[in-house]
Amino acid sequence: MLEFHTPSLADKHLFPTHSKHLAYEYYYSYVALWADAIGITLCKTDTALYMHLEDDDCFLLPITDDLPGAMQELEAHCAETGQRFLLECVPTKEAKQLKEMGYQAEHVRDLDDYLYESEKLIKLSGKKLQSKRNHINQFEKHYTYSVRALNSKELRDECYKMASTTWLDGKDCTTKEIKDELGALKRALDGWDELNFKGILVCVDHNLTAFTIGEVIDKEMAIVHFEKADTSYKGIYSVINQLFVSEYLSDVHYVNRQEDVGIPGLRKAKLSYKPDLMVEKYRVTK
Repeated sequence: MLEFHTPSLADKHLFPTHSKHLAYEYYYSYVALWADAIGITLCKTDTALYMHLEDDDCFLLPITDDLPGAMQELEAHCAETGQRFLLECVPTKEAKQLKEMGYQAEHVRDLDDYLYESEKLIKLSGKKLQSKRNHINQFEKHYTYSVRALNSKELRDECYKMASTTWLDGKDCTTKEIKDELGALKRALDGWDELNFKGILVCVDHNLTAFTIGEVIDKEMAIVHFEKADTSYKGIYSVINQLFVSEYLSDVHYVNRQEDVGIPGLRKAKLSYKPDLMVEKYRVTK
């Protein structure tokens, strides 16, 4: 039987330090930010690292070099404990492997990650991204702004305060999703150095207007974890997106901006940047 535990910083070394998977769930930062919100627990054996999500009562793909052995170990655990055997967020390559091993795999579009070449997010070339350039030009025409790195606790505290007030205007602050996201943001800001995050903020007339937080996995991929802005400043999202990638991610091939979870407005916004790669994710059952 597998024995699962609540993750801590001591587990960081168990996760890939290179882009073994392009899906963002398979890195320590995902666990560090979201473990409390969705009940992530871990188990490490000689065969694999297993992750279970209590909220969805499912496992993620085992992180392993022996997928058949890991699946056998996981199936035995489920048979012994009565736990549901279900894997979520399985990337395409491993989903194909598992289908060949006799498992069922179903594509879950809402969970697909959007990846963009960093050079494209910086240059915004071509007709398809003309609107983004227009947004930035309009912003620069109307506002006097400054950009600062999130390199002090005071600035990071200001970002949390902004997310807890300005960003929440008009939102239902009682929903679990909002509470969970603010909790994850707090963990990102409090664990900044351990998580090796990078970030910037934009101020208009000395008022905090937007901020972005991300991390570089390796030369192949970076992940954007949070991007919050006061939308009363038209074009601010286009501005901070370009500035952050230009400042910190220009040497990275792909920027992973995560999934849209089926929210129409979010899907439209992510598609408007013309993703270069969609990381498809699958639900795997017996």
